[in-house]
Amino acid sequence: MKFGSNKSTFSSDAPTDLRSFLGEGTDINGEVKFSEIMRVDATISGIITSETGSLLVMEKGKVKATVTVGTVEISGTVEGTITAKTSVKIHSSGRVYGDIYTPALIIEHGAVFDGKCHMIDGKDQASKAYGKFDQKPATQPDTKNMKTADAV
Repeated sequence: MKFGSNKSTFSSDAPTDLRSFLGEGTDINGEVKFSEIMRVDATISGIITSETGSLLVMEKGKVKATVTVGTVEISGTVEGTITAKTSVKIHSSGRVYGDIYTPALIIEHGAVFDGKCHMIDGKDQASKAYGKFDQKPATQPDTKNMKTADAV
């Protein structure tokens, strides 16, 4: 089953196959791991992870979890920390209560976001997902004394 349009806003490598569907009336407590796309109309508490997959929390979906995935689109409610390697999109009916770590955040008019957003790049995603922050000064590297291979 294909999902979404052929045009991707962020990456042509985004998953297109809906592989998992958790329907309304389903309650899950624990750890959920998936690949490709997972659509959630259920209630999930715990941990949700995927290396590169897309999590779709639909209008009736309720997630109270630590989320670490490739991309997230939220039309329902998410409580907890979200770490997305590519992007987070909160639709107009979406509600997010918690911090977000992502390189790209889109919030539609009418959406609710109560938390902090930490803009990261994909390289820092893994370490930031687990709270291991490297505090570096916001300065440019000194490229004069660097070898060509070391230059940024």
